[in-house]
Amino acid sequence: MKKTILLMAASILGLIVLLIGSLKYKISYARTEVLTAASENGVYELTAYMIGEPDFPFGATHCRFELKEGKKTITKYRFELHDDGCNASPGNFEIMWEDDAVLVHTTASEQEDQFYRLFFDGRKETWQEE
Repeated sequence: MKKTILLMAASILGLIVLLIGSLKYKISYARTEVLTAASENGVYELTAYMIGEPDFPFGATHCRFELKEGKKTITKYRFELHDDGCNASPGNFEIMWEDDAVLVHTTASEQEDQFYRLFFDGRKETWQEE
């Protein structure tokens, strides 16, 4: 009898830990693809991801750019969008391909327009529109 109760308690505790871990992963670490764009020549690809969920309540949305050449990752760049706690969407991004880089213009309701230039050699630049 004691063994059965201990086994049930351990099982319930295990399920609770699993549920909490899954929820923590979804809220803080899960990577959700927002958009992917390829260069005109098809050599380079930029993907924007939302990482986890926006901070509660009405907080920043954590994001990441990944620039690839074929299967090789050139750079990963983390940034935040301040858009009243909304999920990142393709409407937050405008992508322009250049000869040696990709320029990304981000917009959100609670921040100045932000620009990111990710060079094909791994360098990065960022600035705000004034």
